[in-house]
Amino acid sequence: MKRQTWLIVCSLMLAACQRQAPPAQSQANPSAKPSVEIPNTPEAPAKPGAEATPEAVLAAKEAPVEQVAPEQPLLPPGDCSFTLHAGDAPSWDAANIDVPSACTKFTIRLEHTGQMPRWVMGHNVVVAKVGEVDAVERAGIGAGPYRSYVEPSDKRVVARSKLAGGGETVSASFDTARLRGGHFAYFCTFPGHLKGMRGTLTLH
Repeated sequence: MKRQTWLIVCSLMLAACQRQAPPAQSQANPSAKPSVEIPNTPEAPAKPGAEATPEAVLAAKEAPVEQVAPEQPLLPPGDCSFTLHAGDAPSWDAANIDVPSACTKFTIRLEHTGQMPRWVMGHNVVVAKVGEVDAVERAGIGAGPYRSYVEPSDKRVVARSKLAGGGETVSASFDTARLRGGHFAYFCTFPGHLKGMRGTLTLH
């Protein structure tokens, strides 16, 4: 009887010990790869003066933008000049020449496309006020061919060229400012040519 009682007590104590034992730790999965902690990669050191601090950002916004002046447009070749053509007859191919006000100087070229020499069928180009053309022509005829039919001392003449014969080219240049406040003409002072070789200059 005592032996049976002792066996029962031992069985109860063993059962109580088993209930209080901590559960066995679960074994790690051998197939799972161990986690590797990757250290933070240090950032490359900033270049001196390149730190984007709030003060630097504000200063960049407030810094004035350098203004680059646009290039001045260049006038295409020929805009400040004009070419007249005349042959073996007292006439040329333009009754008016437009002079751009953007030009400070203007040149009228005269190409003699004929074959006759200058003492027979010569041409020149002279610039003067419209109301003074006839007087300038008369003074030029008196000056004669050796002065290209233009009186050198004539103050009314704004521009003049030499006398051109067949195959020759001459030119007359002047400041465009001289055309302001008046009406001007270009013409030939070779004797007998004025009627057919006379045009107007328009400053615009």
